[in-house]
Amino acid sequence: MKASWLGMPPAYCCALVLDWFVVSGPAKKVAFRLLPTFASPLKTVMTVSTCMVLPMVFFMSLYGAIEGLSHTQAWNQLLLLWGTNSLKNVAMALPFQLLIAGPLVRKVFRRLFPEGTILD
Repeated sequence: MKASWLGMPPAYCCALVLDWFVVSGPAKKVAFRLLPTFASPLKTVMTVSTCMVLPMVFFMSLYGAIEGLSHTQAWNQLLLLWGTNSLKNVAMALPFQLLIAGPLVRKVFRRLFPEGTILD
């Protein structure tokens, strides 16, 4: 239990750096290449979210596998653990992002900043 709590700050920092500096730009470029010119806002949100979640799952599953194996030293299991964790994490992260977290954050954001209230 203690190791889990101690491992959370470095994992959070890793996720933040990956999101800001590695995943975000390329994911948005890919998403907007996949979308037609006049895509609906919902389709745009879903595409961008999916393009962000998939690489984050890829990288953070690798992080988790490395962190977990650092305690056991069973490095020959890295690819197996990374692969199985990636599949499990996609199954949890993608629906959570598309159905719960994304809509909730957008709702809170729109309540705090209604359309037309933010000026350039």
